[in-house]
Amino acid sequence: MSVALRGWPRTRAELEDAQARLGAARPPPWGWEGGALRVAGCAVVSRRGGAVAAEEELGFAAAALVELGRDGLAALAYSAAVGALRAGFESGLLALREGPLLAEAVVALPEAPGLLLVHAAGRDHPRACGLAVKLGAALGLPSVGVTRRPLVAGGPLPEDRVGARAPLTRDGEEVACRVRTRAGVHPIVAHAGWRTTPEIAAEVVLAATRGTRFPEPLRRAVQRARALRDG
Repeated sequence: MSVALRGWPRTRAELEDAQARLGAARPPPWGWEGGALRVAGCAVVSRRGGAVAAEEELGFAAAALVELGRDGLAALAYSAAVGALRAGFESGLLALREGPLLAEAVVALPEAPGLLLVHAAGRDHPRACGLAVKLGAALGLPSVGVTRRPLVAGGPLPEDRVGARAPLTRDGEEVACRVRTRAGVHPIVAHAGWRTTPEIAAEVVLAATRGTRFPEPLRRAVQRARALRDG
């Protein structure tokens, strides 16, 4: 894969400074017209997990490269990385904990994706720079974040039908949207990331979801990471 990591903050102060700069940046927007697209879903799991995970705990990251096309989804490649999670869990600072390991997994893919799908917030963040934004900027790739719920943004619920969406705003700006990927199931959040808008984020998420709540590239990445952890 031709992309390379352009350094990563090692302290809270360094990360917050980088987040402030990237949060204020407005790079040229990435566009997608619905054609074939190679998406890399990436995720990290640990043995303890979540808010109880301690600093320097071992993390297991995986990336799944999936092509979205008119005829469906096709898995192309997988990669993985194992290493120390550099910090404990703290809201708004996930990039310090998981970022380097996720970057290592993505860089290990045999070819560069057209877009990153990250299990993290994007512009819906106190400094408008969640892990989805930071990882995309560091790797020079457009990115979209996906989470179960908003981080700091607020807004209504969408209608109970597949494809329905509702905007989420932070300080008056739309930064994400709730998307209904399955009727009768809680919506997920599609986050604007690096060089993407909430509208593009929702379109990618819906195109990458096939009868499940979460997009297939992320589901496959989580499955691989868990298998690596449990193997």
